[in-house]
Amino acid sequence: MREEEFVAAAQQGDVHAFNQLVLKHQGLVYNVTYRILRDSERADDATQETFLRGFRALPQFRGGSFKTWILRIATNCSYDQLRARQRRP
Repeated sequence: MREEEFVAAAQQGDVHAFNQLVLKHQGLVYNVTYRILRDSERADDATQETFLRGFRALPQFRGGSFKTWILRIATNCSYDQLRARQRRP
């Protein structure tokens, strides 16, 4: 299956299809979160949060590049963690 087919299946509730998307992109998502956060544990947390947010928001995905979409979520999760750390030193 192509990525678009996995996304369409995941939007219909196919958890296996979403898992395939996670497996394909988890390394890249982790690298992005690690570069922003500079901490492996926080990067792990942000990576997990990225895919949770992505799964919840999948019905709103309007097409285009899934990779770009999930990396934007990863960037936002990382910045959310940085902001939370600034509020609670």
